[in-house]
Amino acid sequence: MYATVADMTARFGETHLIRLSRPEDRTAETVDAVKVETALADVSAVIDGYIRGRYLVPIAAPPAEIIRAACVLARYELAQGEHSDPSEEMSKARKDTITWLENIAKEMINLDVPAALAAGPAVGSGPRMSDRSRIMSLDTLRGF
Repeated sequence: MYATVADMTARFGETHLIRLSRPEDRTAETVDAVKVETALADVSAVIDGYIRGRYLVPIAAPPAEIIRAACVLARYELAQGEHSDPSEEMSKARKDTITWLENIAKEMINLDVPAALAAGPAVGSGPRMSDRSRIMSLDTLRGF
């Protein structure tokens, strides 16, 4: 995972995270860490999907912008529930983050992390020709 429950708490505040992780329990005083970690794992897989072609995933030491992206996307995921919908602010932040990830995939934005290994030419790659032997050649036409 690219972010932790502590990262989410630091970014959005404990009260907000309690409301997102336990929307049905208005008296809750603690964050549902399992629910938050599940959302973070889900969005980490989404992030990997966007950056997989360019960088080695999972990123061992994610930069701050990847941690931020994971928190923003996880917040949106937590806000989607049976009885709640993400706010307009959350939807806009998610859209901006997805656009940012798409730009990474399109090589318009670079991260300061190890790049994926360039695949060398595959064995036997390149043009190939195969055909039956020639019916007409200098040897077969000799004497005509």
